[in-house]
Amino acid sequence: MFLKVLIGAALITASGCAREPDERVTVRFWHGIESPENNLLLEEKVRVFEERNPEVRISLENIGAQDRAMPRIMTALSADRQPELLWFAPVYTGRLAESGKLIPAQRFIDEDPDFSTEDIYEGILESGKYNGKIYTVPFETNCLGIYYNKEHFEAAGIENLPGTWQELRETAARLTEYFREKGDEESYGMLIPLGTQEWTVWSWQTFLWQAGGEILSEDMTEPRFQGSPGVEALKYWISLVHEDESAVFSERNAGYKVEPFLAGRVSMMINGPWNYPVLKGQDEVRYGSFPLPKSRERATNIGGENLYIFESEPEKEEASWKFAKFIMSEEFQVEWAMNTGYLPVNRSAAESEEYSEFLSENPFIETFVDSMEFGRSRPPVKEYSRLSDRLGRALEEALYRRQSPDEALEKAAEEAGEFL
Repeated sequence: MFLKVLIGAALITASGCAREPDERVTVRFWHGIESPENNLLLEEKVRVFEERNPEVRISLENIGAQDRAMPRIMTALSADRQPELLWFAPVYTGRLAESGKLIPAQRFIDEDPDFSTEDIYEGILESGKYNGKIYTVPFETNCLGIYYNKEHFEAAGIENLPGTWQELRETAARLTEYFREKGDEESYGMLIPLGTQEWTVWSWQTFLWQAGGEILSEDMTEPRFQGSPGVEALKYWISLVHEDESAVFSERNAGYKVEPFLAGRVSMMINGPWNYPVLKGQDEVRYGSFPLPKSRERATNIGGENLYIFESEPEKEEASWKFAKFIMSEEFQVEWAMNTGYLPVNRSAAESEEYSEFLSENPFIETFVDSMEFGRSRPPVKEYSRLSDRLGRALEEALYRRQSPDEALEKAAEEAGEFL
């Protein structure tokens, strides 16, 4: 009888110490991942994390495309109903930090002796900074390079990939000449993004940096894109289309679409690694990639999404940081990169044996991994959306030759200066 009492007491004690499923710390994680395959992979990795951390539950909720999700996020913040964790573009770091409810990731980093930012690419870290602090940390990343059609290059007698603006200009001209020689008047060597939206701005910024320019002043309060490097970068795009007639504009606000490239109507286009599954599915032999050519220096624009941790309860904040560290681990980054077309956010993953083997079998992706060393980020200022809008309109005015590059950029800078 005494033994039964002891056993019963032990069972009661054990059950009291164990955390029941409904007692776990729940972290609501909002994201907008669109690919069904990527969503399934995320769910799988969440299960792995929860098995290792049984005291935490990650509640996933897909809130859709980012441009449509922002109103919902702002409404949640104003009502103090924000999620504990958010997957979102780092360019909105400043705007969301101004809510006063975003916890600077710097706080967790400073208090965590087991975590270091040294392994993360500097350009990616910069994307999550605001007012000198790291506010958000990376989930996944990508950058821009150039796709090219290997068959066109071979047929046109081009043996070397262009590494400078001048070489790119000469290559585009030779490819267009090749099309004309065979009676094709509709195809061109290069596709240039057109439109007022972010893709055009994001692509053009790389040329601004390559020319030695900056988007904003160091303290991010004054426009700098209207200087001579910006004019030079814009004139370069104009020269390809209007002077050389070796490039053609994309469909308006659709410079990211690969259909003209897949159809063989253009031989080169600016794009990122995320389309590789599509290109490989078409014919992996026909398509290659190379880094964006340089003018004065080499640069590419970093994309991807970051993790935002919002104020909640101490237990939830710590659980959110624990999950963020799991996301930034070599294990997660290698598997995510190999299966999604995104790039690792840290060097340990990019240089791991498993990922190195993957790159040797997929040289198309290696171009973008190597380019990360030259990656830069858009300024995470609160008014970035308005800044991008003004700049996008200026680019389109100049590309259509309705205004000179000098006039268009100067006007955009004046307008941006009023709200920065």
